[in-house]
Amino acid sequence: MNAIPGPRVSRWSSFLGLRGWWPIVAALAVLYVPMYVDISQIFWRRDRDTAGPIILAVVVWLIARERELFQTVYAGNGNGDRRQGLGLGLLAVGFVCYVLGRSQIIYQLQALSQIPVLFGIACLLLPRKDLRRLRFPILLLLFLVPVPGSVMDGLLLPLKQWVSQFVTWLLYCAGFPIARNGVVITIGNYELLIADACAGLNSMVALSGIGLLYVYFAGHLSRWWNAALLISVLPIAFAANVIRVLSLVLVTYYAGDRAGRSFHDNAGYLEILAAFACFFGVDRMLGYVSGAARTRAA
Repeated sequence: MNAIPGPRVSRWSSFLGLRGWWPIVAALAVLYVPMYVDISQIFWRRDRDTAGPIILAVVVWLIARERELFQTVYAGNGNGDRRQGLGLGLLAVGFVCYVLGRSQIIYQLQALSQIPVLFGIACLLLPRKDLRRLRFPILLLLFLVPVPGSVMDGLLLPLKQWVSQFVTWLLYCAGFPIARNGVVITIGNYELLIADACAGLNSMVALSGIGLLYVYFAGHLSRWWNAALLISVLPIAFAANVIRVLSLVLVTYYAGDRAGRSFHDNAGYLEILAAFACFFGVDRMLGYVSGAARTRAA
């Protein structure tokens, strides 16, 4: 009986497939665990980006959920050489970005390098149909790239002005003794400075990532429904910032400065919960509108 020859196996996948995926995971950990330790100490610990660890955990979970993709060795096809060239090119770009970012202490380049590195590995070792299943979690890593200071300086002041102005207007309409001078809010005997963390561009970007996660997990088949949810991402991120500052002002007013400082250290989690609640509310409202439209059409 003659053996039937199988499909040609990519030399890269066969070489690495003999050893499994753990060497690749270990190499990625060696590269990026120190980077995330630095980012957590510089950005996440200071309450600039509370959603960062959550997004990272979700990305790891989404990739681990597709673990069956990594149990087989990729068999090359007619475009194998082209895909290997693309994979090697992406790996080269990613490693250059990582080396430059690590040597020059540019965290944006280091974090950004993950995307071409992971796509390059996927191109070398996975078929195209499996690569599509990993596209969303890999691209979600964009929301873990720290916003450059030069961008933040130009956008933070207007954001802080809008948030402080809106919070002051709400509380004034509610009858509270409140006034505002720029980004300084005076309520009762207390003065609160709206700092970068309270109305920061980093939190807006991270909350936008939370919004994309919600749209992804909601899994609506309607394109207009998903489009409406995506359009609501930035307004909801701004609203979550307003809820955070509003809560901080009220806690300080009723419970004192010490309680306000303690609340401030954990206010980022309230912001995330508020964002999810807003997304859920908008989603339910869209569902109600969609159901009413179908009823009228029937």
